[in-house]
Amino acid sequence: MGEPSPGTSPPSMRPPEDRLDSWKEIAAYLSRDVTTVQRWEKREGMPVHRHQHDRMGSVYAFSSELDSWVQSRRLRLQEEEEEKESTAKRAVDVAGDHGPSGTLRARRWLVICGVVLLTLLAVTVVMTRSERNDATRPKITSLAVLPFKNLSGDPTQEYLADGMTEAIIGRLSSIHDLRVISRTSAMHFKDTQLSVPEIARALQVDALVEGSVIRDGSRIRVTAQLIRGATDAHFWSETYDRELRDALTLQSEVAQSIARKVEVTVTGQEHSRLTAVRSVSPEVYESYLKGVFALDKSNKAGLEEGIGHFEEAIRRDPTFAPAYVGLAAADTELSTVFMGGRPAEFRPKVEIAARKALELDPQLAEAHVLLANIEKDQWQWAEAEAEFRRALDLNPNDAVAQNGFADWLLSQGRPEEALAWARRAREHDPLAVSGVKIGWILFQAHRYVEAIH
Repeated sequence: MGEPSPGTSPPSMRPPEDRLDSWKEIAAYLSRDVTTVQRWEKREGMPVHRHQHDRMGSVYAFSSELDSWVQSRRLRLQEEEEEKESTAKRAVDVAGDHGPSGTLRARRWLVICGVVLLTLLAVTVVMTRSERNDATRPKITSLAVLPFKNLSGDPTQEYLADGMTEAIIGRLSSIHDLRVISRTSAMHFKDTQLSVPEIARALQVDALVEGSVIRDGSRIRVTAQLIRGATDAHFWSETYDRELRDALTLQSEVAQSIARKVEVTVTGQEHSRLTAVRSVSPEVYESYLKGVFALDKSNKAGLEEGIGHFEEAIRRDPTFAPAYVGLAAADTELSTVFMGGRPAEFRPKVEIAARKALELDPQLAEAHVLLANIEKDQWQWAEAEAEFRRALDLNPNDAVAQNGFADWLLSQGRPEEALAWARRAREHDPLAVSGVKIGWILFQAHRYVEAIH
């Protein structure tokens, strides 16, 4: 909708205060979230304009046009209601046009009673259908948390939105009865133009979580919503305003709300992990998030930058366990031949950092996986198995742990079990777990035709 609406002034003649220059401003003006107003524009013709020869998604709107659109929308709804009332009134009038006054009143009374009874019957039918639909609506057993949008207006705050996404995925991943797509696959849909049903089909999930993060000084506002994948129906939305120092509590609250809304069974231990929080200073948490964000660059410079942020977080707070996990993960990546490293040089660093993390917080599944891989590479089979199983108990949705355990099983001459775990890893991380791994396991199981496929 690049042109002004008929009967309105051209953009050059509008007062500056009438113009809203982003989705964020439009959403705030209408008191809705960004995703909702974007759908209104697409489905209901809400007047939004796009800049010519500008970056994708750069939009603007005029408050006067939005006011007119909202008013016309209300009028349409009102006209529909008035038409229903008028139809009912005409039915009463027609029924009572003839006969003596007593008969007329009686007929009118009968008609009114009939209308009331029909209305009650209709309401009963609708409620019954609604209850039946609730009962027969497919249970949500799988979901993906899509990358939260950074609506702060500051690109340097992107690490905060990505960090919130990863944290909520991590919390929900501890639930055994819920299949949660890994962050690696979910991040493929950052800034995507695909619809909710298209994403849900690609990831084979029942529901999606969308959200946004706005930072204003020391405060953050997080909005999250749940959407059914097949129908694009929104069935939960909430906004949280917190101080940055309470970010870990906020993440716990969001994850708990989602778990309650999808009505998934949560055990006592899983509930404890969902609700577990600790205080952390904003400076420490920001250094940690910046470190994780740097690792995603997947190059040596990014890994080294990440190590610097993790070391800064540890310097400020030596008791913050996730920073040690980040340090161990970065050193693990640097030890690979692709980064020019030597495993023997980095292995002691990884082990020291991972064990320190578990000393501070034994519930960190990622640290157990890092240790399991070290033990496996040194042929410490029993120790490696114990670490893998502990990681999978803490995080049954961890595709990295599932993949690593598949390697361990294959090394023990158990290819059929290895195949099952590799396929499970692919279910949780469908866009990252390569078919090469499954093909190799099938080859080891002498299932050559399947391996070729």
